[in-house]
Amino acid sequence: MSAVGDEGFEGFEGDGDRHRRALLTAVDAVLAGREEPPGDGLSALDAVCSCFGLSPFERKVLLLAAAAELRPQAPVPTFAHAFGAFDGAHWSAATPVAPLRRWRLVEVDPEPVLTAARLHLDERVLHFLVGVPYVDSRLHGTLTRVDVPRDLPESHRRVAESLAARWSDSPRVHLVGADQQTRWEVAASAARHAGVALHAMFSEDVPTGAAEREALSRLWEREALLLPSALLVEVSGPQHAAVRSFIDGLAVPVVVSALDPVPSGRRTWPRVPVTRPTQDEQRALWRSALNGSGSSVPERRLRDIVAQFSLASHVIRAAGAAVGRSSGDPAELAWRAGLEQARMALDELGQRVEPRAVTADLVLPDAQRLVLREVVAHVRQRSKVYQEWGFENVLRRGLGVTALFAGGSGTGKTLAAEVLAGELGLDLFVIDLSQVISKYIGETEKNLRRVFDAAEGGGALLLFDEADALFGKRSEIKDSHDRYANIEVSYLLMRMESYRGLAILTTNMKKALDTAFLRRIRFVVDFPFPGPVERAEIWRRVIPADTPIEGVDAGKLAQLTVAGGSIRNIALSAAFLAAEQAVPLGMRHVLAAARTEYLKLDRSLTSAEVAGWV
Repeated sequence: MSAVGDEGFEGFEGDGDRHRRALLTAVDAVLAGREEPPGDGLSALDAVCSCFGLSPFERKVLLLAAAAELRPQAPVPTFAHAFGAFDGAHWSAATPVAPLRRWRLVEVDPEPVLTAARLHLDERVLHFLVGVPYVDSRLHGTLTRVDVPRDLPESHRRVAESLAARWSDSPRVHLVGADQQTRWEVAASAARHAGVALHAMFSEDVPTGAAEREALSRLWEREALLLPSALLVEVSGPQHAAVRSFIDGLAVPVVVSALDPVPSGRRTWPRVPVTRPTQDEQRALWRSALNGSGSSVPERRLRDIVAQFSLASHVIRAAGAAVGRSSGDPAELAWRAGLEQARMALDELGQRVEPRAVTADLVLPDAQRLVLREVVAHVRQRSKVYQEWGFENVLRRGLGVTALFAGGSGTGKTLAAEVLAGELGLDLFVIDLSQVISKYIGETEKNLRRVFDAAEGGGALLLFDEADALFGKRSEIKDSHDRYANIEVSYLLMRMESYRGLAILTTNMKKALDTAFLRRIRFVVDFPFPGPVERAEIWRRVIPADTPIEGVDAGKLAQLTVAGGSIRNIALSAAFLAAEQAVPLGMRHVLAAARTEYLKLDRSLTSAEVAGWV
């Protein structure tokens, strides 16, 4: 993007002297009462007269107003002077709806007598006539110049050509889908096809007052002809009525840009959808971006990157530039750059957990470990099985990797998700479903859509915590078959099944779930409450090797009937107690910490749990 006012205009850049000479020649002819000498029809004056449909008389009025700016001896410009001095005079030229005043080429002093009021040539028009191009200063802060992208995927070039072609039938075209910058790049390419520039503004800048909105419309239409340029209006706010009125009032090319379709009112805006680049196009973009930065990545690694990250072209360009600024393995750097670019969209929607846990940190039965290894294989080999082996052409639907982690609190569900994210080299985002659920109809689906749309680019591991907030809400429905036919659950399952990353739900009420729901989940992993052997192993792993200990017996600590999450809490609290006393960690510290944890759980320590170590 460029700030307005910095760019030259087609046919005018570097030609200021020619336009100024042509204007002065015409002004001198009008002042002397002579006819203008024939010109080449390419001056800025000719462009203004042609673009705004000025009659020969209106052209002379414009020159009379210009003379007052350029020739100190020129008479005061008024309509009365023009009516008396020039042939072909017509009263309609002085009306507010005629070109001179409608397009604000000239301004009229507020005098009681219209014909005696002084005429002032608009400053923007004056500078245009002498060959000094810029965007009207009244639009600064509202408009942004949109640059044509360096390399646009073929699918987006076709969309741009379609958009440009539609302008010949309708000045208003609705561009939907993708992300904002992609839509802007496509629109800029379409404008180039049409031979104009592109400037953008946001719907929040459209005045709600009718008079201010009309003034902005006229000002932009004049700019659109002088520049020349199309306008893109990025719609993101709720003021659809004002935006529709503004857009429908324009008779110059407009792109209505939005992620979702915007209500167009009585007039229909032709809709042009934009999608993400195809996987082949993304590979080509990565090659171009990485080669441009002097890096090279093997084709196999490129396939893995594209299978994991579905990124917009401008994001891939930014990632390639980041790789070029770093040193190390280009393939690993490209993967990290993809992660960095993709996580930006999700940071505001969920809690990102930096994966630090490893497989050895998990204390689970072998059966559960095998299932988790299968989950990793399904994600890691997705590109080979779906694309290279052709399974996506056979299956078509349900290609997302989905899992349900069922078990009580503290049994390791979140830890397992962290281990999976670390194994796959992905971000882990924990989404609290209790914060997503809304009592208002349709809001839950909107919230879920925001999460999945934001995550789609990076294929992050999504962990929907507290899924019971969604399922438990259905307990009031009498028919258990209808419970999971609810639109919110159906929408969640549909998005999970189509999500290109790994989506995991957690619940502690698996038995209450309908079997029809479970059939739509690819993997179900039960996290059992740990037995004495598993608890002893957790105790051994939860106390770091650098911690000074004295008389700590993992076998005896395993008598505490708590899950792994509580074991970690007790171990940490006991360590703080020992550190405060400046002594090694001992059983008495664990006992004190256990009593605190049990109070939190609303439980009491039994004699069997502390037998033999107190």
